[in-house]
Amino acid sequence: MSRNPAFFRLDGTSSSLLVANHKEWPAIAWFGELLDTNIDDHMLAHHDDTAHSFGTLDAAPPLSLFPQSATGFMGSPALIGHRQTASQAVCFALKSIEHTGHTINIVLEDHISALQLNVCLSLDPTSDVACIATSLLNNGSDDFYVDWLASATLPLPNHLTQCITQHGRWGLENQSHTRTIGPGRIDISNQHGRTGHEHTPNVICASDDLSIDHGDALFVHLGWSGNYSFRIEQLNNSVAYLQTGVLLNPGEEVVTPGGSLHCPKVYFTKGDGLNQCTQRFHRFARQNVLPLWTRKTRPVHANSWEAMYFDLNDNDLKLLVDAAAKIGAERFILDDGWFINRRDDTAGLGDWTVDETVFPNRLKPLVEHVRSHNMQFGLWFEPEMVNPDSNLYRDHPDWVLHFTDRDTPLGRGQLVLDVARKDVSEYLFNCISALVTEYQIDYIKWDMNRDLVLAGDGINYKASKQPPAVYALMQKLNNAHPDLEIESCASGGARCDFGVLAQTGRVWASDNIDPLARTTIQQGFLRFFPPEIMGAHVGHQHAHLTGRHTNLHTRAIVALQGQYGFELDARVLDEQDIATLQHYTDLYKKHRAWLNDATYWQLPTNNTLLMANGLVAESKEQALFSVVLLDSLSESRPGCQRLRGLDPSLHYRVQLASSNLEQLAPFNKILPEWCTETIVTSGALLSSIGLSLPVMPPQSALLLHCSVEKNLS
Repeated sequence: MSRNPAFFRLDGTSSSLLVANHKEWPAIAWFGELLDTNIDDHMLAHHDDTAHSFGTLDAAPPLSLFPQSATGFMGSPALIGHRQTASQAVCFALKSIEHTGHTINIVLEDHISALQLNVCLSLDPTSDVACIATSLLNNGSDDFYVDWLASATLPLPNHLTQCITQHGRWGLENQSHTRTIGPGRIDISNQHGRTGHEHTPNVICASDDLSIDHGDALFVHLGWSGNYSFRIEQLNNSVAYLQTGVLLNPGEEVVTPGGSLHCPKVYFTKGDGLNQCTQRFHRFARQNVLPLWTRKTRPVHANSWEAMYFDLNDNDLKLLVDAAAKIGAERFILDDGWFINRRDDTAGLGDWTVDETVFPNRLKPLVEHVRSHNMQFGLWFEPEMVNPDSNLYRDHPDWVLHFTDRDTPLGRGQLVLDVARKDVSEYLFNCISALVTEYQIDYIKWDMNRDLVLAGDGINYKASKQPPAVYALMQKLNNAHPDLEIESCASGGARCDFGVLAQTGRVWASDNIDPLARTTIQQGFLRFFPPEIMGAHVGHQHAHLTGRHTNLHTRAIVALQGQYGFELDARVLDEQDIATLQHYTDLYKKHRAWLNDATYWQLPTNNTLLMANGLVAESKEQALFSVVLLDSLSESRPGCQRLRGLDPSLHYRVQLASSNLEQLAPFNKILPEWCTETIVTSGALLSSIGLSLPVMPPQSALLLHCSVEKNLS
């Protein structure tokens, strides 16, 4: 490499990232499929976009890594800010650029504004996921007020004409929505103070021919659990870009002299089709983000919430533990309602003391009973919240996020604690840590049931201080209790991103466990996050959130797509239901060792009412595929289902793994052979032709297992 190359290059397994070393403003010149190693600077220079039209500025402003208005860039500048003493026309220029291993470090400087910008680009060599980390340093003698600081600005090739985002609401998260990228700006701004039900910090920009298996796709994720903005814009000179960062309230971020502001990281990959990009994100998360304990086999959960809600007592809980153990649960979680004055959701939050009017001997008898079944014990907390009707709020009303003389709207009867305050964080750590120590708690279900509104310290906004303060509190607990596992639950899936997942390793994807609703919710969740961290439970026949009735097989098959567990009252199950659940629980336990690193495949189907996916072992020697029928098909039969991820050169034993043949059989004059007996066929045929599906009644599901046949003559 020359001493001053025109391009710096990062290579992964099948991707290359090129940074053009322009004299003043470095730019991403290429990110995509792996480039030939013989390409040199001279060749690349021929492909620079230098055309320039009349009717514009004399020099074409570049789409740099950090675009600026002062250069003539007419899109969203990467930095908007000022000092109190003067307005700032910020204009950074290159100070240094260094390439070390899989990282490019760039330093930009503006002497007049007394600001320095550090941009670190990296490309993970095994997953092909790239990362940008940006930080701003104030080298001046007075404060610099930041209104907008982009974590990253990524160029969008002209053929990426679709923008796919994930939206929803409580109980229906992660629903895909597609827009056309054209003139003007698509602005997806989240102001909920958490990752949010309404939007997720994920965007896919793709070509018109995008499918599960083919078409150019750029996956982008912001690792941040607070307010954010995604801006996708096509300028009138055909330049298009995606920009993302923390969405700030006025005066929220002030960089003091000598201080710095670190942006949340942006993760991205560009591949062929949805599955390839999804699998890269899963691989990256497993190797670089998630806690080490997620690599262990995941226990079967049983949660008390939908079984008992707030109606708790020792005797009934022990019976629930007995019933959960009978169907194979390995971890019992006591949900909301265990602490003082918590008989409903209007009081008690913040007072993390066991209610001895409900538990006369505190939690010791219950925990001992759980341990007698060789089960782990978990406990529900909502540390960031407080009810006005609580001892904590009466003693410390100033501990909540608020603005003086303004009434803060309640959410679920609660307010939000200012966790960035040292005294608040210490109080929460001491309360939680004491209980973890007293009962040797294995697992915390960490809930967050409301958005942030008027998130201030009385005078100034500080919503952007909340996520890192929560991360730090979680990390402090993890350090004090190395065996403790924490789940991220925010009234379902409203806090899921790589920021919080560095401290947590399980996500309650939705409060909705209706299996038909969960099918689309989980497909959206799994687009960026691996299945073994997705809490997926078998609920009641009558779904509490939707009112829909579904059969037990469908509920269990959908739950097997993630970390399997129960959210039902196992005390009222009949013997047939117990046997059915034992079957699926045994399936999960039998396969979970390889499921923990399985490759997820969304499967192409012949009808939008059919949803199918597969989990394939890293060795490709085993796989579980599920098919769910949401409603009646207009055709008389569903046709063949093609599988994905198997080795085309190997032969597989294929059998129906779900125990619902008796439910499916009455709808079929002739059942496909593989439904009634094990067959052996090739991976190539399973991929190209597929398996004939049986006729399925509406709202049914099936599960099939493939394993390598090693005894062929």
